[in-house]
Amino acid sequence: MNCICRWAAMITLLLFGVPQPVPAVWFTGQISSYNSLQKAAEGRRTFEFGSRYLPELTHDIHKDAGLCLDTKVSANMFWFYSQTGQEANAKLYRCWFRFATPKFESRIGLQKINFGPARLLRSLMWFDQLDPRDPLKLTDGVYGLRLRYDFENLSSIWLWGLLGNGETKGLEFTATRKGTPEYGGRLQIPLGPGEIGVTTHRRITNPETTAGYRLSGSRVPETRIALDGIWDVGLGLWFESALMYADYRYHLLDWQSFITLGSDYTFPFANGVHVLAEHMLYTVGNRSFDRKQRFHLSGVMLSCPVTWLDQVSLYSIYNWESQMAYHYLSWQRSLDRWLFHAGFFKRSGTASFFLNQTGLPPGRHGLRLMLVFHY
Repeated sequence: MNCICRWAAMITLLLFGVPQPVPAVWFTGQISSYNSLQKAAEGRRTFEFGSRYLPELTHDIHKDAGLCLDTKVSANMFWFYSQTGQEANAKLYRCWFRFATPKFESRIGLQKINFGPARLLRSLMWFDQLDPRDPLKLTDGVYGLRLRYDFENLSSIWLWGLLGNGETKGLEFTATRKGTPEYGGRLQIPLGPGEIGVTTHRRITNPETTAGYRLSGSRVPETRIALDGIWDVGLGLWFESALMYADYRYHLLDWQSFITLGSDYTFPFANGVHVLAEHMLYTVGNRSFDRKQRFHLSGVMLSCPVTWLDQVSLYSIYNWESQMAYHYLSWQRSLDRWLFHAGFFKRSGTASFFLNQTGLPPGRHGLRLMLVFHY
């Protein structure tokens, strides 16, 4: 019997050649709904209900041990209602084509680009707005081309060019001027029990998009440079630092400086309590690390799996200048296709502009419930 099978296989190869990989298509998606009830600073209670649908189509054009060609298209369709009104919208969420080998990857289209080891107070939040409280980890993408090559010594180099991103992204004050490209790169090098990274980026900004400031000029170049590193020495240690310079001729915004220091450790009691802490120094002014406009922020996140299905987390952030404290306590249950998330938040003090950029809710305190289904 085995001999017959071998002869049949040989004849098939002679007649039809080596069989080629068959293209595969997957259609998946995520449906979520949420309810939130919060109390505003003036004592008024507000209610909000919303739903979101993220369909995703993935097509493996060719995939084997040495070559990968695939594409992904997904949409973000949402609707929400509150006392102030309702809104419904649909837009592309991801749309990219990828060519990859074991050491090289190129991706073009609407995609997510993020890097850096920080989790809560990210000095390198340049192209995304990931929220550590969001169980779905949603963020808008950017249009561009990203190349990455991995070397034998575990070093890697990234290069990217962006075009068509007219809205502010990450922690940007000003949007990129329409029709102008952005470009940059990143180098990651192993260093001891960790790695270190150097990143740079260049773009042309449009100061007219900055609300609350009168800035001169409509074509202002901006240059960014950053250094970051992460190490595992029994506990995790990392840092991120970044400098941004643009000659706005308005000294309050010429230089922006960021430094984040962080550490985490999992304590071996209960089911393992993971503690993560970060501190950020942010400055803005007419020189790097200006002493006149400084903001110190501290953040802590604790998480503990209660059972195999349930996890409890606490996220807290404090602004030392405005004396604003924000706390978010959540419980989450994960099943095969379902996820249930309940969170309670409380804020004291006045939120600063910088903290509003991270997506903190405007209310003093409130409750948020979320139900998610994956298919």
